[in-house]
Amino acid sequence: MVGLTDGVMRLVARYRSGAPPAEMEVDAVAGVTRLMVSPGDVVGLRWADWLARVFFASRLLTSGWRMLHASAVAVEGKALVFLAGRCGGKSTLAHRAVRELGGRFLADDLVLIGPGGMVVGWPTRVAVPESLVGGVTGGRRDRSVVAGVARERVLFTPAEHRAALGISYSPPVRLGAVVVVDGSGAAGEGVRVCEAEAGVLERAVAGAADITDQMVYVSDPLGLMGGARLADQSAGMGPVDGLLSGVPATVLRVAVEQLPTAPVWRALEGAVPAAGRGR
Repeated sequence: MVGLTDGVMRLVARYRSGAPPAEMEVDAVAGVTRLMVSPGDVVGLRWADWLARVFFASRLLTSGWRMLHASAVAVEGKALVFLAGRCGGKSTLAHRAVRELGGRFLADDLVLIGPGGMVVGWPTRVAVPESLVGGVTGGRRDRSVVAGVARERVLFTPAEHRAALGISYSPPVRLGAVVVVDGSGAAGEGVRVCEAEAGVLERAVAGAADITDQMVYVSDPLGLMGGARLADQSAGMGPVDGLLSGVPATVLRVAVEQLPTAPVWRALEGAVPAAGRGR
């Protein structure tokens, strides 16, 4: 912060190390936030995207919405939400649901659940297994080993995701079904499903709601966008009891490495909308 005069706060910030400085001017009285970047500073323009996200997130989190580490796809007008641990297959299943069930994409990594069971996807990068996109151009190849499992993915921005793969995105829709992914099984065990008992669903939701790191990127502690301060936004991290209740909830047990090709929809038929037309 470089100045605070007559309700006008001025800040200088760098989007990342080595990037040119950008200036922000927040006029609390007029309710205006101005962003000024150097000519030709493409990286600095990302501040505008960040500020827009903060504007909406800070208000949603103080009005009863909750953010979850999950993926979601709209199938037949209802949200199908996938809960899994880190590297547990959320991205893979979301991509397959779009391609194989005719779904519309909501989110790859972060989902907001609102009052009345409304579901909206939060715009983050999208990670798709390389084996599912073939030789598509665009995106960035990412190869890593997590918990002993090799991962080869293509990372897309939302815009690249639409353009390179022709993915259709969904507006907010109501919650329709929940799938809790258990990828701990052995490869030879195939695909198994069972109803998610209340305790299982509650633990999965509690794990998905542990988004302390992500909150750093969607909170507005300085009030740059005129919304509630961080202390008020923390209401978006309160109890999650019953957050995803009232709809079919199923546990899907399949080895993570088999998720790109396993016959998951056949197993989920009856619990997931339109699953009968997938494989």
